[in-house]
Amino acid sequence: MENLVRNREFNETIIRYLERQIPDAEEISVVITRMMGGRSWDLFGIRANWQENGEPESDAWVFKVAPKGGILEPHDPSVEFRLLQFYKDSGLPVPQPVWLEMDEATLGRPFYAMEWVEAEIPSLDDPRFEDPSEKAKYGNEFAEMLARIHALDWQAGSLADFLPPHDASGKDPVEREITWMEEKVASMELPPTPALRALFQWLRANRPIIPDTEARLVFGDYRFDNFFWKDGKIVSLLDFEMGLIGHPMEDVAFARFLSGWAGLHGDQARHYEEASGIKIDEELVSYFTLLKITQINVIVSLAGIQGAMQGRSRDARSLSLASGAHVQSVAMLGGIVGGPAQ
Repeated sequence: MENLVRNREFNETIIRYLERQIPDAEEISVVITRMMGGRSWDLFGIRANWQENGEPESDAWVFKVAPKGGILEPHDPSVEFRLLQFYKDSGLPVPQPVWLEMDEATLGRPFYAMEWVEAEIPSLDDPRFEDPSEKAKYGNEFAEMLARIHALDWQAGSLADFLPPHDASGKDPVEREITWMEEKVASMELPPTPALRALFQWLRANRPIIPDTEARLVFGDYRFDNFFWKDGKIVSLLDFEMGLIGHPMEDVAFARFLSGWAGLHGDQARHYEEASGIKIDEELVSYFTLLKITQINVIVSLAGIQGAMQGRSRDARSLSLASGAHVQSVAMLGGIVGGPAQ
């Protein structure tokens, strides 16, 4: 069942906005759906019908609205909008970015709009994947899309001007990313847990020295269920808010962490290497697994708790994820310092 927005004032606000954006439209009507999939933005599906020059017209968009007290504060939709436009210009399958509104006068918060894409998000345990050929088809597509992302010329797109770690200090991409995370923690009112402090210390002490020449655009949230699929092909990338300039093994580590059988193992890994020309370094993957989960702890755990404690967020999912991220960081720390008894 669709989660329809029946708030008359909100619906009328959207209609007035569309009247400004489509000046020739007349008799605009909308059906607005609250999309519950995302945790970091408020998502609304807007389906509109209108008359234009005597002819019926229709279109549909997704509005990504900065939430109050979300886990990615401060929310700046222009960052994701610019990254989405870069992906689109580079020929990757992404929704067409349509409108960017930094002025809060319309909805009380900044937002951007993109086209509505119709497709499916298959589950990893879908019965179709009992067929080895289907599993290979989807798995290789998953690997090849990551290779395409890592081949993009992020410098030509000036992505470092607005993507993390942005102006964080450090001698190489990994050190700058750690600094960026530490600065994000320092900006919060809640202190980091002892486990998180220890993880930062370990990440610094054991960080690989990566030359700037190996830096790539990192998708940041590369997992099987983060894309729309159709007939074994990715027809649209989703969730761009964790994009950054870093090392490609970060995406490999994250994919393995959250994508089960599709997590770039075996033939998939070889397919990625052949498509990208990048060799998967297992030691780096292990390191970046810890770094990415630490990053989730920072973004989800501390930010989620802070938003709830300050009364700016009522999303109970953030607190649930926060608890899980904290337990995970403690477990990882135990794996680092622990070992068999002597």
